[in-house]
Amino acid sequence: LIPLLLPEYRGGPLVRLYTSLVSRAARRADLALTDSEASRRDIIAHLRLAEDSVRAVHLAAEERYAPDPAPDDAAIRARYGLPPSYILYLSGGFDVRKNVAAAIEAYRRAAVTIGATHPLVIAGRLAQQDTAFTPNPRRLIRERGLDAGSVHFTGFVDEADKPALYRGATAFIFPSRYEGFGLPPLEALACGTPVVGSDTSSVPEVVGDGGILLPPDDADGMAKA
Repeated sequence: LIPLLLPEYRGGPLVRLYTSLVSRAARRADLALTDSEASRRDIIAHLRLAEDSVRAVHLAAEERYAPDPAPDDAAIRARYGLPPSYILYLSGGFDVRKNVAAAIEAYRRAAVTIGATHPLVIAGRLAQQDTAFTPNPRRLIRERGLDAGSVHFTGFVDEADKPALYRGATAFIFPSRYEGFGLPPLEALACGTPVVGSDTSSVPEVVGDGGILLPPDDADGMAKA
């Protein structure tokens, strides 16, 4: 669906061929399973499948994503050099769809109020190249004149360590432009951390009233939230 909906993901001839083949194969299926009602609607609309042949089965966060602190939470956060309080960005990638630029701009606007006590933590392994498709957050931070000390990069985060990072955050920011489901905000909520996120695709379905949702490029609204 993503290559059909977002031009940046359509790629070259091989990517377009693959998308076409998958689309044609889906139309021959007896049943298509997806993980959100938003994705179900998009499958029906863009792949032209019959409504009764597409079924949504929601995902769930693993049991380790829970609000009660684990004994090693503090040690895990210390290993990543995290401050006592912070705003967390953890999206599973840094391609343009994940919209880290909006998270950084929202934080720049909010930093006047919260910057001294709540740095922005950007978690995950950065892309090797700084391109329009995978913008380097470090460059975006420099261009926006943010104090380098107000943003902390963890690098790669082990899956087992993620609950401790969620639980330590005051808020989780997730301005993604499109999600088939959006597991990170669900994991944050399961850990008791409120979400400031986008109001697109499946995110409202996942977050419900557990956060504040705004258009993905409304950096000012996210800053106020």
